[in-house]
Amino acid sequence: MSKRKKSLIIIGSIFLTCIIMLVAYLGGYFLYVLDSYERVEDNYNQEIINNSEIETVEQNTELSIISYNIGFGAYSQDYSFFLDTSVTKEGKKNTGDSGCAKSKAEVLYNTNGAINILDSFNPDFILLQEVDLNSTRSFHVNQYEMVNNHFTDYDSTFALNFHTAFLPYPFHDMHGESNAGLASLSKYKMESALRRQLPIADDISKLFDLDRCFSVMEYKVENNKTLVVVNIHMSAYDEGGVIRNAQLEVLNNFLASVNDENHYVIIGGDFNHDLVTFNPKYGYNYDNIIFSEFKAFKTPETLAYMFNEDGTSRIMNPFIINASTNAPTNRDASVAWEKGATFASTIDGFITSSNIEIVSIETIVTTNGNKGIDHFAYSDHDPVLMKFILK
Repeated sequence: MSKRKKSLIIIGSIFLTCIIMLVAYLGGYFLYVLDSYERVEDNYNQEIINNSEIETVEQNTELSIISYNIGFGAYSQDYSFFLDTSVTKEGKKNTGDSGCAKSKAEVLYNTNGAINILDSFNPDFILLQEVDLNSTRSFHVNQYEMVNNHFTDYDSTFALNFHTAFLPYPFHDMHGESNAGLASLSKYKMESALRRQLPIADDISKLFDLDRCFSVMEYKVENNKTLVVVNIHMSAYDEGGVIRNAQLEVLNNFLASVNDENHYVIIGGDFNHDLVTFNPKYGYNYDNIIFSEFKAFKTPETLAYMFNEDGTSRIMNPFIINASTNAPTNRDASVAWEKGATFASTIDGFITSSNIEIVSIETIVTTNGNKGIDHFAYSDHDPVLMKFILK
């Protein structure tokens, strides 16, 4: 046998071995993912950490609530995320870079920054999204524990909504394994906390999708009524809006179930729907777009709206959508934040029942003191503060 033929046989054997190893690896990984997949049950009674000694919520008294997606402590102002994409008005396409936070120190810095912002406003209720317990992407920092260690006189509860097998992508900065969810805190004693499931994709992508849910907390009010506070985080990466439409249907069904004269209802969180555009309360539309100074980038095709173009709400009557217009609540995370360029919108806010008087609602503009840059200092979201009265 010639040397050339022997060389070809060796090369072919090596190539075949590599193919077999790759197929075995992919098959093994797929079996691992299937074995790891498990959805959290619906109507799950969440554990409540009881620290509050205040038994009832006051009526006819100004109260406050903050909703804040803290972005697992990763989103510094120069951070971009691998799942986010954007297009500039000149047509340049951008894709985020990172799957994990830059470092553990960065996660601790951003989480402590978010906690300090919350503390400075001393809210009665706190709703947090994208809070990690033990995830590769946040260097296994337990953010829920950090929050609880700071707000020691608050009741708290946690709803798991993102628990995945190890995701080996992007290859240069693997997202890894995730355990994260919704943290809800209050100065008042929680009577109950219930995890309610939201629809997700039914194809293979569900293996890596967030296990979407909303968390329902109930409180006694001094007039013998019940305050229902809900923490929600709806889907973002949903081409065609099929999943988000299904989630809105579930949310409206829930609202119908609590549309009772004995209930006060507040739903807060990251709705992943624009809450301002077409909202007749504010008068903004495509021709008069809010926060235009932030938009050197095109409006994402995937952006969903909570109002139809004719001004009708996608949330059932008599519930009211409350949004802040002083500043956006969320930035595009496909690129580093640049005020005056990066796309920004308001997708965080509150839905309330008609027996609640809204005193004020505003976006809290966070600032990076080290760089002096306004907006989104500790996350790709800024917190929303609402002051209200139970009538």
